[in-house]
Amino acid sequence: MPKVSVIIPTYNNLKLLKRFLPAVLQMMRVGDELIIADDASTDQTVKHLIKEFNLKLNQETSQYRLYYNPHFKYQKKLIQITLIVNRKNLRFARNVNQAVRLAKNDLVFLLNSDVRPESQVLDVLTSHFKKNSNLFAVACLEYEGKDKKAKKAGKNKLWYEFGLFTHSRADNFKAGKTAWASGGSAMFDKRKWLELNGFDEKFYPAYWEDVDLSFRARKKGWSVYFEPKAVVYHEHESTNRSVFNQLEMMRLSWQHADYFTLKHGDFWQKLAYFLWRPFWWYQRSKKLKAIR
Repeated sequence: MPKVSVIIPTYNNLKLLKRFLPAVLQMMRVGDELIIADDASTDQTVKHLIKEFNLKLNQETSQYRLYYNPHFKYQKKLIQITLIVNRKNLRFARNVNQAVRLAKNDLVFLLNSDVRPESQVLDVLTSHFKKNSNLFAVACLEYEGKDKKAKKAGKNKLWYEFGLFTHSRADNFKAGKTAWASGGSAMFDKRKWLELNGFDEKFYPAYWEDVDLSFRARKKGWSVYFEPKAVVYHEHESTNRSVFNQLEMMRLSWQHADYFTLKHGDFWQKLAYFLWRPFWWYQRSKKLKAIR
């Protein structure tokens, strides 16, 4: 099976890494690479990982320090471990883009630090890339909790109406095409990712960057697929929820919906966007006021 670079971006998430890394390592196969992209954490994340994986400083630049252990053994499996330590906080898109560029394998699997994958996930996902050379990404089935009683996510839909692009989870979770692959649990073709220049870093500090990336991939004729047999459990305890409150998160999402519409809309869609702005300002003010 094709080898994979599993990328986990993290910021002050040592508690989550200790909790979820065993499941990640259990999922990985001989020859796979685990990249932990630390975004200038101020907790003990880096010290712990260096000790836990017996990492050695491999490269040092003005942007990051690179630690490496190509011979880490986990349950008799030989796995490459790479730790990228950013010198300053880059936030999600830039941090992931840098990690993808440094990845050694042709397939990259993005995984949030608060996600627990089932053990067969990589085998299920890589099988799609063996069969379809036109494939850009495959998304996992996310259960938004600790078990399969939780709400499902991972398959999505995107549409334009009333002057704005908007999105939601899909109406069903059968295997098939999806509007985008989540940056928290999906596998990507690295070559195609680099051809697209990865995440648009103007979606700073977060939200909509994965929607935008898949949208651009589909415009090039590449396919984005959803695979319900690749199961992960997303417990939603990652960086954004600890750094931003609910009000700030909603504001960011609205702002990036505006940017996405102006970036990808045609002439008539952009014209409609400006005509409908008073309506959306009113809707946003109501929702923001409700959670103050």
